[in-house]
Parts: sequence; structure tokens; C-alpha cells
Amino acid sequence: MSAAGFAAVDHPADLALRVWAGDRGELFRQAARGLATELWGTAPPTATRETTLAVTGLDAEELLVAWLGEILYVLERDRLALTDFERPEIAAESEGLRLSGRARGFLWDPERRTPRVEIKAPTYHRLAIVPDRQGRFDVTIIFDT
Repeated sequence: MSAAGFAAVDHPADLALRVWAGDRGELFRQAARGLATELWGTAPPTATRETTLAVTGLDAEELLVAWLGEILYVLERDRLALTDFERPEIAAESEGLRLSGRARGFLWDPERRTPRVEIKAPTYHRLAIVPDRQGRFDVTIIFDT
């Protein structure tokens, strides 16, 4: 298994992704990459636009749901399909965690291209981000489809 990555896993009703990495920032990057791959495949159009995303959460799980939700929101609001992600910065604040990161993508024209799967939102179902004995992270994220 690679040091960091993602893979779709069987789920009876929705979409599930297993994501792993050596630290939380890379875990969040891999989760975003996995979401983008499920939406656009492994060879999406060339990324021509760049944006910065920032979200907050009370804990790592809420932050991950907010991060992935923001990626889906940008797709709907701005028609910007994000496909390439830098490792986001995660910082502790007085009321939880803050994530900021840069992402690149392409302008999405729903008349010309449809996502491979319609993803409504990431869920909290069985979501737990806990390091293993070696300090690595492994999480399964379930998305409403």
C-alpha cells in the first residue's frame, strides 16, 4: 500500500471512500482527490482555474465533512470542478480547527459534461479520524448519492 491514497469501497446504498495518509493534512488532500476522481474520473479536463478554500470545524471529523462539502458547493455555486489539490494547512483555533488550501480545476458546463456519479454530500456516518499506533490516519467516508 502506498504512503497515502484513496480507494472506493463497496457500500450497499451510497458511495464510500477509504482514505489513508501519514498526517491529517495529507489525509484531507487525499480525500479531496478521491472525491474528484469519483466525480470526474482519472483523466479530467486540464485545470485552468485556481481558488482558495477555507473551512472550520469543531473537530477533525466536522472539518473533513466541511472540506468535502465546500468542494461540492464550489462546483454548484461557481461551476468550478476542483480536481487538483495542494496539501491544506490545518490549524487549531480557540473554537476548533481551521483548514485552508489551494485547489485547481476546470469550469464545468453541465450541458457538455456530467459527473460520473451525483454526490449530494459527505456524511458523518461511522466517521472517525484517529491515528493508528504508527501515527498514520485511515478513514472511510460515506457520501450521500
